[in-house]
Parts: sequence; C-alpha cells; structure tokens
Amino acid sequence: MMAMKIHIALVSAQILPNLIPILMERPDRVLLMVTREMAERRLDRRLEKLLKEQGIGVELCLDVPDAGLREIKAYADTLADRLIEEQADAEIVLNATGGTKLMSLGFVEAFRGIASHILYTDTAHRRIEYLPNAQASLPEPTPMGNVLDVPLYLAAQGFRFRRAASDDVSWREAVNQRKATCKFLGKHIADPNLQTFIGAMNRLVDRALENIPGTYEERLVAPDQAFETVPFGIWAKALGELMKAGLITWQDGSPDVTFTSVEAARFVRGGWLKEYAWHTVKDAGAFDTRLSVEGVWADTQKTINEFDVLACHINQLLFIEYKTPRIGPNNENDIAYKLKSLSQDARGLFGDTWLLSARQPSEVLIERAKQARFRLIGPDELANLRELVLDWLSGRD
Repeated sequence: MMAMKIHIALVSAQILPNLIPILMERPDRVLLMVTREMAERRLDRRLEKLLKEQGIGVELCLDVPDAGLREIKAYADTLADRLIEEQADAEIVLNATGGTKLMSLGFVEAFRGIASHILYTDTAHRRIEYLPNAQASLPEPTPMGNVLDVPLYLAAQGFRFRRAASDDVSWREAVNQRKATCKFLGKHIADPNLQTFIGAMNRLVDRALENIPGTYEERLVAPDQAFETVPFGIWAKALGELMKAGLITWQDGSPDVTFTSVEAARFVRGGWLKEYAWHTVKDAGAFDTRLSVEGVWADTQKTINEFDVLACHINQLLFIEYKTPRIGPNNENDIAYKLKSLSQDARGLFGDTWLLSARQPSEVLIERAKQARFRLIGPDELANLRELVLDWLSGRD
C-alpha cells in the first residue's frame, strides 16, 4: 500500500503557483493555509472548489498567522506534529511559494527534515524548484507539464468559462474551408495596397450589414455592393481568394461584389485576422487554443465578456486581441487601457498579451503599448506570426 501524499499550500492572491504543482503531483490530500485576508477575499474557496472538481481532497486551515515569525513557526510546528501523529508514514510536500515572506520562512523551518520535499513554483520559467533537504543537497528542478487548459486557467483567475466558438465542430469545418484565405491575407497584409483593400472592404461591409434592433446581432440587408473602380493587382488576388472560399461572388474586371452571408461579411470585416491568429497558434502546437471565448467574472455573473483568442501552453496564457480598422487618435488610449485591464485580469502575472493590427499603428499607440506592457504586432510582423508564436511557446519571446 502506497503512503498517502499530502500537500501543504500557503494561499495567496495568485492561485496558479499553488494549483500547478498539485495538479502535477496529484496528492491524496491538500491542506490550504488560509490567513484572514485570503478568507475575506474568498481565494481559499476558489482554490478549494477547483481542487475538489479535480477529485482532490481539501482541508482549510483558517486564521493562519501572516505576521510575527515566532507565531508563524509555532503554528507550523503544531501542524507538523498533528500530521505526523495522524499519518506517520505520509509523504508530506510543502509548497513555499505563496503566503507572505515570513509565512514561507516559518513553514520552511518547521517542515525542513519532515517534508519529503519543499518546492517553489517558478511559473515565469516554467519549472518547479526545490529547496535543499535536511542533507543540504539541491535537487534538480522539474520542468512543468501541461496541466491547465484555457477554461481551467480562467477559473483560477475567477472567470467562469461558458463557451468558445472554436469548440463547435461545424464551426471548425466552416473555418477550415477559408483557412487558405486567412493565410493569404495574413502573409500579404504588409503590402500597403492590401491594407487599403481591407479598408475599402470594411466600408462595403458596413453598408451591407445592419444591426437588428434590441440585439447584438446583424443582418445582411444589402449584399450587392460595388467598388468605385475596377479592382486589379493584389485587390483582384484577394477577391479571388475570397471567391474560392465561397465568401463572395465577383467577376474579374467588374467593380461589383456580393457577400454570400452575414458570416462571410463579418469574416471580411475583420474575422479573418482573428481566425488567422487562431490557426497560427493552434498549428504551432499550443496545448489548448480557443477562439471567441465567452464567460463571466465570478464576482459579477452579469456582463458577458468575450476574448478573441486565448492559448494555454505550459500553464501560461497567451491573450490575443485584434483590430483591422485603422485605430484613430480618439480611441488609442481606450484600446490600450481596456486591453491592459482585461488581459491582466484574465492571465494574472503570467503569460503575455498581444494586439494584432492589420493597419500600421501610430506612434501614439506604439508608446501606449510599451506603457501598458503588451506586444503590438502590426502588419509588417503578421507574415511572421508563426515564428513569434513558436518563440512564445518555447519561452524565448
């Protein structure tokens, strides 16, 4: 009979450093050390719920001191004595990542020589480090495994996943039929003439669609549209790609174009860039990639939020938003602020945020991106998006 494995975790504002090693090691029982502050913020309950949903037994240890090293050490000593008395042959693991610095020090001192190992979750570098044991040897770190998908990652951040468009089989079949069109536009969008084409197509779509009153839906009211002049060059090539995907009807040498559906018009207006990002990240080998993720924050449960593309790989989140219209001076600050706020809430301290833009970003937006610490990927870089994704997947970005 195998010895029971017990994890001790110090609850803090960041859930992931405690959750990841538990999911990697799958202990029989987890003891969560909960201070009054963490209990007031209900972070202990969030972690408890996640672990129970994974079939892991949880015990909450409340009112754990977070100040005064003597008091912290005394609490940890008492806990260690209780565990030895209850389960003398148990394998005890202490996760010293969370809590205050004093809590970590106090628990490490109490459990050194008792715990089979004392670990530290280095999420930024995607590995689990181990503190020296009683014999003062320093074990090799363990590379992280993929234990979080997008819904579980978001749940750890307090976001309740409802659905993703990319989860639907029929949607994926339809998207695969226009994958080549996405790739064509993404690979050639650095061409200023293609950027102008995108702007012209956006104007046609605006005339072709109208909002259904009282909803967020649109309907196709004027599918037949026309350019001011006959398209040629890369405009004609792009129209040919859209034709092959069944998104429009058009004859070479004619200014007239007809959108085949609402979905086709939305794709032309910008959906192609979102799908290009999804295809690229998914094909590059990310562990879990979702498009058009919908859900609500647990503390509100009212307003539905939607994220363009989310990918989880080795327990970090890549948060991608896109813009195909030209971003004007009146909304640069709003875009940067909202992107920073939403992405930080969704991914926490770990992972990265990217904004993809099909039009050349202004110097103001470039500066806002630096200040808000998200990566701005303009048309000149979109052709190399796969290489950027591969760098992120490997941790080289």
